[in-house]
Amino acid sequence: MDSTTVALPPWLEAFMSPRADRSAELVRVLSAGGVKCRLMEIAGGRFVVAWPRGGVNDPLYRVKVVTAHHDRVPGTPGALDNSAACVQLVEFLSTDRGAFNTLVVFTDREELGSWNPMAPLRSATAPSEQGSYELGKAFAGMGLRAPMVFPLDVTGRGDALILSRASEGLARHGGRNGGLDAIIAQTDSMAVAVARMMAGRAPVYRARVPFGEDLGFMLAGVPALTVTVLPRDEAMAIAGLGGLPAWASPMAPGLKTPGTWSHLHGPGDTTDLYTADAFELVGRFLDRLAALRVSTPAS
Repeated sequence: MDSTTVALPPWLEAFMSPRADRSAELVRVLSAGGVKCRLMEIAGGRFVVAWPRGGVNDPLYRVKVVTAHHDRVPGTPGALDNSAACVQLVEFLSTDRGAFNTLVVFTDREELGSWNPMAPLRSATAPSEQGSYELGKAFAGMGLRAPMVFPLDVTGRGDALILSRASEGLARHGGRNGGLDAIIAQTDSMAVAVARMMAGRAPVYRARVPFGEDLGFMLAGVPALTVTVLPRDEAMAIAGLGGLPAWASPMAPGLKTPGTWSHLHGPGDTTDLYTADAFELVGRFLDRLAALRVSTPAS
């Protein structure tokens, strides 16, 4: 794993300061870079919606919504969780790449309940606690038809892509019904498409990644696939479990969290953890995703 120092943007210091208004800082930085954006208040959260410079839109194809939560656990730096993804998306938005049918949303209220290791499962019974659920419900009013959501979460350290298996967890916990069954199938198809488009460009694994915001979107009726970056050894280990890690379960309290997750939600989550290969990998992923075309389903 390449630990070469990452060239960080000058605005990151203000963005990560303890009292930062992170949504306002994102709007300021994007506007200064000529990126069209707006601030939306939804269910007490502040969401920043942005369109890539030089983007192309075609209603015959589905919109790909790439998200990153900008909130963090109070009192923590939040470098991996989730400032890295915010930096990566600001860079993506600010570069003329001809992104096709791509929208970016910096989300809020993801860290609610993050101290509860079963936050994703809890959200299955109280989804309104997650900002992604409320945003998913708001998509129709935003004019988005059949969106596909790709949340970026903890993407600043490592050299392997992890695609979430939250859809499987939803099915196992009684989530399957007529509507959710279709959402689960669409999410799995999205994972297949990502694995295909990244073939030969990066190692890709599927795993039950804890604490993602994809479940909130799915419960709102929107297919969503969380994308995480991990060192390859950690990626292989979590993918080999076949389910949610034991340390993410309330049935095994006190288990030490491994690797990347041991740095999250505490004072050690700093930019010293960033690796250049993670930022390069996410850049390649976003370039490929921006070019992906999926036809809008017939009415």
